[in-house]
Amino acid sequence: MNETRWTTNFHHLFPTALFAFNLQDYATLNQQLLETIYRLKQLDPGYEASNVLGWHSKSNLFTLAEIKPFQALTDAAILQVAQAVGYGDVQIKAANCWANVNPKYASNKIHDHANCLFSGVYYVKTPKESGNLMFYDPRSARTFYKPIVSNFTTYTADAVAHAAAAGLMLIFPSWLKHGVEPNLSNDDRVSISFNYIFV
Repeated sequence: MNETRWTTNFHHLFPTALFAFNLQDYATLNQQLLETIYRLKQLDPGYEASNVLGWHSKSNLFTLAEIKPFQALTDAAILQVAQAVGYGDVQIKAANCWANVNPKYASNKIHDHANCLFSGVYYVKTPKESGNLMFYDPRSARTFYKPIVSNFTTYTADAVAHAAAAGLMLIFPSWLKHGVEPNLSNDDRVSISFNYIFV
């Protein structure tokens, strides 16, 4: 971008951070989580939140003994995220945690997580074509005037898709709107979502 008339500096103002954690050894953890989730699903009809045609558990999974090893992972990941963005001295704790089972054609509507600081999702089972996680541009002012763009970048796209993969944990600001595309596979897509707050 430099030329003889001037020198140019490039700044990113108000970035939106998405943190991706890829667990190295997740097979045993995911099998244990899967067994717990399907046991809960047999006992509880679930309820409707952002889910369409899918099952949403109660939001108390962090109170279950079987989920404590998973919570230890999310606690550590949240701490790393908080320090990375500058919240190192803020006291942060888990607010809630729930499971999602999306059978064929199930999806999740666009939503955010009010009254929380960080939100996240962990993928337990992700068959092919089971739906991307979609993140939507939070800058509403961009809709005031939209020119035609020649190619979509992080600066010009209205939404960004992130593929789901078993063993992947994503953490993002709770105000960032997101949703899940329909599951087009013949198998369940299983994930665990969670929220953290500051105290």
